[in-house]
Amino acid sequence: MMRQRSYGVLAVLAMLLAGGVAAYAQQPSLLTSQGKIHNVGTIKVYGDAALKQDSIGGMVQYLRNHAADTQLVAHTTYDSVYFEGQSRKILKDVTRPLVAASLFSSADTLTVFDMVAATHIEAHGRLMHEGLINPGRRDGTVMVNGAARQEISGEGLVPVLEVDNAQGVDVTRGGGLRIVERLDLQDGQVLNTASDNLAMQRDAWIWRSDKGSIAQAPGTDQRLNLRYYGLALTRGGAEMLRTATVLQKLHQDNPGGVELPWDVTINDSLVLRGHIFTELDTPTAVSSALRYTSATLDPVFVGLWPEINGRMVRTSLVPGRRMVMNSTHNFIRFERDADMGSVRMASVRVKPSTVPLPTSQGVDKVRRFYQMDFQDATGITVPDSTYVLEFGYAWRSDSLPSVENAGVIETIPALVIKIDSLALERFIVDKYATDGISTLPTQSDDIWRYSSAHGIRSSGDFAIGLSSFATVWVMRARVYLEGAMRSYADNLAPVMATDLRQRNLVPTTPPNEYPYTLDPLRSAIVVPTLPDSIVDWMIVEFRTSISSSSAVHYQTALLTRNGYVVDPVTFLPLPIRSIRPGDYYIVFRHRNHLAVMTQDAETVAPSNVNRALDFTTGLDLFGGAASMKLLGVADGRRWFGMVAGNVDHDDDVRRIDHNLIWDNRDIEGFSLFDTDLDGIISTKDWNVSWNNRGRSSAVPR
Repeated sequence: MMRQRSYGVLAVLAMLLAGGVAAYAQQPSLLTSQGKIHNVGTIKVYGDAALKQDSIGGMVQYLRNHAADTQLVAHTTYDSVYFEGQSRKILKDVTRPLVAASLFSSADTLTVFDMVAATHIEAHGRLMHEGLINPGRRDGTVMVNGAARQEISGEGLVPVLEVDNAQGVDVTRGGGLRIVERLDLQDGQVLNTASDNLAMQRDAWIWRSDKGSIAQAPGTDQRLNLRYYGLALTRGGAEMLRTATVLQKLHQDNPGGVELPWDVTINDSLVLRGHIFTELDTPTAVSSALRYTSATLDPVFVGLWPEINGRMVRTSLVPGRRMVMNSTHNFIRFERDADMGSVRMASVRVKPSTVPLPTSQGVDKVRRFYQMDFQDATGITVPDSTYVLEFGYAWRSDSLPSVENAGVIETIPALVIKIDSLALERFIVDKYATDGISTLPTQSDDIWRYSSAHGIRSSGDFAIGLSSFATVWVMRARVYLEGAMRSYADNLAPVMATDLRQRNLVPTTPPNEYPYTLDPLRSAIVVPTLPDSIVDWMIVEFRTSISSSSAVHYQTALLTRNGYVVDPVTFLPLPIRSIRPGDYYIVFRHRNHLAVMTQDAETVAPSNVNRALDFTTGLDLFGGAASMKLLGVADGRRWFGMVAGNVDHDDDVRRIDHNLIWDNRDIEGFSLFDTDLDGIISTKDWNVSWNNRGRSSAVPR
């Protein structure tokens, strides 16, 4: 050990002596040590240095000053290290960084550092830098990562400055460090002022984690880019410059989200791997907007799930082009220049997981709220009907478990089976009504359902749902229930008994049993007083194909003694609401009769106003007249009704149905087992079922 220590000390002494000569002869010697240098003073190095020890105390100065020469700098942990002179300082050790525990200082504006990309400088204390690190390049990292509060100063050039100090970093003595490529705010706050500041060079980036920040806006050279990363929700700060032309690129890589503190304008590109919030549902939240000026580059939503929660404004609209807005499937599109009118800016506000306002109107809507505003070049809202556009909308049908919980799913349970019937609606005066022509919702990923509506001509509040006020078709239909008939064959009187109504047994709300439970909106139906002509409750089902899996809409109705299917509110022909116009197979269901279905798809649309469905004739039925029960002959024609006796809802009349009826005999009231609908379960009900044994519904299951 004594030998190693002596060797090291002798090497330094030799260098110092030689250095004295070198200052005169310009022939510096090499500082090399395989041992341990103990320094409590100042070591002045004029030549190259190669030190194997992990650290060295005192002050070490690199002073080679010959513009044509280089000076190799040893990578170790210095207490204090100082650089001066025009010789290029070479940092090329990739096995360890150069660390300054107390002070890193380069006082000469002509001192150039040539640092390989794979290494870096760490300042654990004060950083005073006037030199140039890798001029003309964008790599070269200085880390400010001490355990105690630090100071940085000087007007030197730093390609990458990383700040990782939870205690904070003060910019002092005029500041002015020039950041070429990146200021990385990893942890703690950079405490800068207008006079003691950092200078971001043109097209430099500020990276900010969820633990880092900067107190004041840094100086900029016209163009600045931003990136956010980390895991926790981060509120933007001084790095989000208010000047509309400065911020170019914004990369949001923080899955926890970023909140805008004020209106922010991005001019080049947007890439989102996490949400951006322009407003939060908290008492201290501000309402701001993200303005995006690019006409050619749409926002990129990586992984599909991120979105802009709140208001986004696009200020450069191009006719014929989809202009992506708040999420990957949300867009506006003007087909032609003439369709824009005087519109030059589009503002879309999106509130995910939010019941559309007013909340009393949200019972049949997905939990997502849109507001749209179309403005001229001065920011004034353009009058409605002076433009026409296509609006692409979407809602969350599933969650991404790795970054969010199931609470983000916006399809309410009542709408799960009605997805294909959802459309864009606008709030007008006191209600929502379908706006534009919506296409069938599609799904190409596991997260979104999406669609678009053509012919949008208005600003305002929008929702996605089943409009309670939009009548698509008034259905005129007639059907008989075998069980309610009291005369048959040649003595048939084509009218059903209303025994249940006469005994006040028909409930004023749809029964909480199959098939009425198929209608998710049944709970909203309350009939104060039932007319005397009512026989029972019915369900009308709409299918896009003959398959049961294609059922998209169910609507509850009442049945009169003459066989008419009527609306529970008006007792008039049933208005079909909350379904997309189109062609559907129509199924009629009752709680203890076999279901029947139309033979062909019927057009459900306002244009089909003269169509009437009459199932009492046995015609136009899926499976033909054999799917029903011939009740008898009257008025010169045959009459058919739905087959009675199926009480276990399997669409077959079998022994189990007979047994269930028998086991519940002698019970009075409104009962599933009362197949003749007279209010008491008796052998007559058993006989009705027995006489239809072996019968099955022709409706595909």
